[in-house]
Formats: sequence, structure tokens, C-alpha cells
Amino acid sequence: MNDLEGRVVVITGAAGNLGAATARLFASRGAKLVLLDRDEKRVREELEEIARSPNHRIAATDVTDESSVRSVVIPAEQELGPIQGLVCTVGGYKGGVTVMDTAWSDWELMLAINLRATVACSRAVLPRLLARRSGSIVHLASLAAIGPGPGQAAYSATKSAVLSFSESLAAETKEQGVRVNAVLPGTMDTPQNRAWMSDADRDRAVDPIAVAEVIAFLVSEASRAVTGAAIRVSGKQ
Repeated sequence: MNDLEGRVVVITGAAGNLGAATARLFASRGAKLVLLDRDEKRVREELEEIARSPNHRIAATDVTDESSVRSVVIPAEQELGPIQGLVCTVGGYKGGVTVMDTAWSDWELMLAINLRATVACSRAVLPRLLARRSGSIVHLASLAAIGPGPGQAAYSATKSAVLSFSESLAAETKEQGVRVNAVLPGTMDTPQNRAWMSDADRDRAVDPIAVAEVIAFLVSEASRAVTGAAIRVSGKQ
């Protein structure tokens, strides 16, 4: 049985590598999608077939702004049906320099796109799930959240915060039927990462589709007994 069939799921960062891979997988399994990204045009170009379907909604949204997300989610729910899942793939990396050489603007950027976006989107969608005492939220942390390296302080710190937030939210909501889990990918095989990785490193990179499959499991009923988990998706790393 395909237990994503007919499920309404919000995916943030839908134009990104992981967001797009997740959207394609979910759509192929019959989910109805609400795709959020700051660049609606890019989403429609990247996910052209999904964009043409009446079963999905796409909206340009500031995912760091709770009210902006809510203004999209509520009408989408009225059109598609009750929201049953949220997948927060928005995030980014800024690093490669020491703590002393990391600009405050880079700290603020990491806080905004890694942590604030995760919290804002969760707060916008969570009341919809709590009202029905069911649903699944999946946050994107990182392997760097539990094993930071040099030059990654701002990135690792904000991804660690995402992980801690996920665990706290899971503890708050488990008695109310809502599950919250975090996925911790290693370095993924994306065009951006290929630009700086050696051939040897590329062999160890994780396919975004593999990460999307784990996310699909966490949204599905197959993971109905799983909450507060931090799942490493690191391949050979």
C-alpha cells in the first residue's frame, strides 16, 4: 500500500536540490504538495510536471516569516484538504574560515536560513496538525550537527540548534499525536558540491534521492511509532 497517496504535505525550499528531489518522490507516490520557496519561477521550471498538476500548490514565500508561511498554508489547506506533513528542507552553508574570521553577517545568514526558517515554518503548520492530533514534521539538520569540523562553526551551531529544536518539539507534541524527527545528511551529491569536491569525495557523497526516501518514510504511517529521532543519512562518510 502506498501510504503517501492523498496526503497533503508542505515542502519548503522546493527549488533546492533536496527539496526538488523530495517533491518529485512525494508526487510520484500520490501526495498532494504545497511547495514553498522564495523563487516561485525556479520551482515551476525545476518541477514543471508537478506545477501543471491541479493537485499541488506553489507559492513564493519568505520561509523565515511565520505569518508569510501561514498566509499560504491556510488557503492551500482549504483547497487541497487537511495538511498531514511538513518537510523543512530550506538551509544553506557558509563556512571555510575560522571563528575569528567569520563575519557576523554570515552568522546571521546561517541563523536565518537554517534555524529561523525551520522554527517559523513549524510554528505556521503545527496548529493545523495539533487540531487533528496527527501529522509528521521532518527537519533537515546535518551530520555536522553532531560532528562539526574546522571552519564550520556558524553552520554546525545552527544545525545543532535545529536538531535540539526537533527533539524539544517532539517531546512537546508526542502526547498530542504529532511526530517530529530530524534527518542528518552527510555531504550530498549536488552540482554546487561537485564544483569543489575531488573525485574521491564525490564517490562518498549522498544522493539527494536517498535522503528524500528517508524523509518519505518519516512522513508515512510506516514510521508512526518514530518521533524525536535523529537519523543519519551519511552513506560512506
